[in-house]
Amino acid sequence: MMAFLLVLALLSAFPALAAGGAKGEEPPGIINLNMTLLIQVVNFLILIVLLNRFLYKPLTKFLAMRAEGIRRSLEEAKAAREAAAKAQQEYEGQIAATRREGATLREAALREVEEERQRLLRASRDEATRLVAEARVQIEQEVKRAKAELREEVVGLSLGVAERLISRSLTPDDHRRLAEEVAQEIGGGR
Repeated sequence: MMAFLLVLALLSAFPALAAGGAKGEEPPGIINLNMTLLIQVVNFLILIVLLNRFLYKPLTKFLAMRAEGIRRSLEEAKAAREAAAKAQQEYEGQIAATRREGATLREAALREVEEERQRLLRASRDEATRLVAEARVQIEQEVKRAKAELREEVVGLSLGVAERLISRSLTPDDHRRLAEEVAQEIGGGR
């Protein structure tokens, strides 16, 4: 705006210059050093000032803001990438810890199963030993009972046979003496 006002002030201050350039009274040549050149220079400077103010500064400001936004985006992306890498490491650590814990639990379970198997095996062996011992005791009792029954039967048969033989050939005194001998033998456990 100031440059525009400056141009207007120059044109109003030098109306003869503006009019002289319009008459066409210029000497021939490539560059004429007259007021037209001065006006063109002033117009060029005004154009540069206007372009600088309304185009270059906003454009550089926009580009700087854009560059700053890109830089921030890159930093955020880098931070996000680092956070993702850190989270991945944490997850991998958690997975490894979970695997170790699972392996520990599995080993503990296997140990418990083996201990239970050993305990059941010992219990079954103890039970088998107890049953065998009970069977032996029962067998021994049955054998003793059978022997006792057999002895009683043998004694009864022997007494019956002896009575028949003795009653045919022995006297009553012989009967008593033989009965006492048999009673002593049976009582002695022969």
